Amino acid sequence: MWSDNETNSDFIDFQHMVSAVKNIIENDNLLPCSIGVFGDWGSGKSSLMKMIENEFEAEKDILTINFNGWLFEGYEDTKTVLMGRIVDEIIKKRTLDEKALKIAAKLLKKIDLLKLGRSAVKHGMGYLAMGPAGLAMTASTEALGKIGSIDYEQYIKDKKDKNDPDEVLRTNIQEFHLNFEELIKETKIDKVIVFIDDLDRCSYDTVIETLEAIKLFLFAKKTAFIIGADERLIKYAVRRRFPEIPGDNAEVGRDYLEKLIQYPIRIPPLSDMELAIYVNLLFTNLYTDVGEFEFVRDGVLKKKNEDQFGFNFNLDNINDFVNEVGQELKEALLLSSQLIPVLAVGLNGNPRQTKRFLNTMLLRQTMAKSKGEELNKRILAKLMLLEYFKSETFKAYYKQQAQNSGIISDMVTLEEIAKSNELANKKIEKLTLEQQAYLNDSWIKSWLASEPSLVGVDLQSYFYFSRDKLSVSGINLQRMSSQAQEVLRKIMSDSETIRNVGLKETQSLNAGDASAIFESLCEKIKYEDKQTGENPTLKKLFDFCESRKELISQLLGYIEKLPHQILPIGATTWLQSLTDNTEHNQVAARILQEWSDSKHNKSLAKIAKNKLKTK
Repeated sequence: MWSDNETNSDFIDFQHMVSAVKNIIENDNLLPCSIGVFGDWGSGKSSLMKMIENEFEAEKDILTINFNGWLFEGYEDTKTVLMGRIVDEIIKKRTLDEKALKIAAKLLKKIDLLKLGRSAVKHGMGYLAMGPAGLAMTASTEALGKIGSIDYEQYIKDKKDKNDPDEVLRTNIQEFHLNFEELIKETKIDKVIVFIDDLDRCSYDTVIETLEAIKLFLFAKKTAFIIGADERLIKYAVRRRFPEIPGDNAEVGRDYLEKLIQYPIRIPPLSDMELAIYVNLLFTNLYTDVGEFEFVRDGVLKKKNEDQFGFNFNLDNINDFVNEVGQELKEALLLSSQLIPVLAVGLNGNPRQTKRFLNTMLLRQTMAKSKGEELNKRILAKLMLLEYFKSETFKAYYKQQAQNSGIISDMVTLEEIAKSNELANKKIEKLTLEQQAYLNDSWIKSWLASEPSLVGVDLQSYFYFSRDKLSVSGINLQRMSSQAQEVLRKIMSDSETIRNVGLKETQSLNAGDASAIFESLCEKIKYEDKQTGENPTLKKLFDFCESRKELISQLLGYIEKLPHQILPIGATTWLQSLTDNTEHNQVAARILQEWSDSKHNKSLAKIAKNKLKTK
């Protein structure tokens, strides 16, 4: 198995991006600067930032500082936490003479004053801390109540006689970067590089607080900020924090980010060929010793750079890179060739999701070995693909094999039809409703036709070690990308406008994320029981499958099993609307027929009969 944490070892070929960032930082004319490392959840942002940091490790006069916004979630003021962390790191890692000591003390004091000002605003003490101007920063209803009691003439006289607290606070902010520059100079630091990671996991307030802190430093010479995040979620945080700004919401988030990030570096999804190299390097790492693997990795990435679009690393050329290729590595590379086409499309070339899929597969194989069982990797992987992308079919097969000594009896007919299209017309009419739905799904049909065959195979052990999937309550959000979690939140919103935005955004999700959202909605229905109201979760599930039509077969298999008494009469209309003039029309008609005979929901039965008459 492989660690799920960031790594210094490059399996993807990030060197061109590492070099690009390094060149920016080494050019004094480009400092101060901010660099955005943008990419989807699991695309390798943290690993890329780690590799960039390693480039400067040996430089004694370059100070690198790490700040994980997610770890500091919940602090009173993230902005001052980040500012304090940067100053503290300089104090800790450099020798301070008397002058540097005084500058550092001045900076810490300014940070404390900023905290005090922030606290005053947060607790509604605007006027107390900053006079009438502070009222603009308190709640409007509270301000209106105080306006009548303010002596503005006295306030103006007081400003002439003493320092204005409001002006003091503004001056502290404006001068902060100047004092910071002094500290860098006095401690003989050549550059300060601050790495900010996991910002897209934070709350909207924390995101904005961190970005505001960065702005304070962007005027300080010799500083560089490298920010790792999913830029879509940063833009969304900006729109949520400043909803009152006029103009298109999308433009507000984009403009804010473009002003803050001067040099964006975007990590693209892996192509099929890149994913194959990544996975095969993972397996090579697993089945060769450390010293040899580093030699292999360097050789593979060098060859890839020489032939960027034509080179592949697989079973055909493994002997060119590995001295002695063991049987386990050969089997792993053969398995990889079968998995890559599906994972590349389904996981959209996402390294972390791919690694988690493979780790789960190896974990189950290890658990089986501990019980004296030997699971065939290819069979295990085939079932896991079904589990990952078509969860309802996977659950249906689990029940079927449990009642039949581990054998899925459907496989004899379904594999035969899937592999030989000529037989489909002869046998399709004799199939059950669920079987027809499977064959109408192009993904499941391809899965049925793929090797290895599952006809007559005892699958009890394979399903036994997938019980974590079959018994867990609620969707594992770690499986979803941050984008998918945000889309799910929108789909579940009570606001029709927000729901429609979420449904539109589902088009950009990969198949794995779409499947995870489907499971989450199904799980919610299970715990809600009766579906009532104008927009129950079942309606949201239908709307989601309207947007992601490849999941219609899963929906049909799912709703067929739902108790009739929990179904609203609207389900008949939703079903008809979703399946009319599609290959699923016949299966939907059979579901309506079942509903029309319902003894537990007479209202549903009546509407279903009427629908059948009009077909």
